[in-house]
Amino acid sequence: MRPEAANGWQFFVATLLIVIGAVNIIQGMVALFSPDFYVATGSDMLFLEYGSWGVLLGLWGAVLAIAGLAVLSGSTWARVFGIVLASLNALAQLAFVVAMPMWSMVAIAVDILVIYGLTAGWPSRGSQAPGRAEHEAVYQSGYRASHETPRPARSPEETTGRQQATGHGS
Repeated sequence: MRPEAANGWQFFVATLLIVIGAVNIIQGMVALFSPDFYVATGSDMLFLEYGSWGVLLGLWGAVLAIAGLAVLSGSTWARVFGIVLASLNALAQLAFVVAMPMWSMVAIAVDILVIYGLTAGWPSRGSQAPGRAEHEAVYQSGYRASHETPRPARSPEETTGRQQATGHGS
């Protein structure tokens, strides 16, 4: 991880991906160990039974959490990976909406926030903050300027008097 390259959007999206991954793991464990918790019966589920959904959501949650950590690297592949995973997670939650309608809608909303954060809320390469060497150069120039011997200040009367003496004043 390069902490100087990370920005607020990266931390925001990484946190959301880790949280939604943890929620998927919990949702998968509930589906695996106590399927009677959910509203719909196992036969009403789309594609799979609760046991299969439990394993799938648990593994998927782990992949989402890992993607959240990868986003902190700032690399393009991690962003694309996060976008793909968040999109697929929204589709999986849409299939799970029969079992837990409200929670699936909240998870889909978080996935949309992740996609937004990975696309629209990311600085372009040209507008990124200067690198460490440039920061160091700016710091050094400011340090030198603050420690130079101060020049004596001139009063406004001196400036006006000189301009009139040389013929440049009004």
